[in-house]
Amino acid sequence: MQTFKKFIIKELVFTSSIAIIAYILFQTKLSEDYLPVFWLLLGLIAVLTGIMHFSLLQISDKNAAKFSIKFMTFSGVKMMIYLVTITSYVFLYSASAKFFLISFFILYFLYTAFEVFQIVKYLKANKSHK
Repeated sequence: MQTFKKFIIKELVFTSSIAIIAYILFQTKLSEDYLPVFWLLLGLIAVLTGIMHFSLLQISDKNAAKFSIKFMTFSGVKMMIYLVTITSYVFLYSASAKFFLISFFILYFLYTAFEVFQIVKYLKANKSHK
């Protein structure tokens, strides 16, 4: 549980950094492309990243042999949630879909890199203790 608390703190700092940068950009260079839904998108991706990391920590502690299968399963479910979100937004608000997709993919790649880095770091540290 201590590992998850450390992750949450790192994720909060990461999310806050992204939020500050986004706010500054939306007030200056991207003021014409501002989407209020960006903050919901940021929250969705941050929450799903936290849930997935928590689930993976639980799995790795219980059964390391099934870690890869569970990781792929959780990644697939997360992808489906993202796909439904993207598709719904594009169909409902096609006029602003371009900037929404750009925002989504930037956030997706940032959080994916953050999550993979944290998982690899955890697995390396966990492996050296066994």
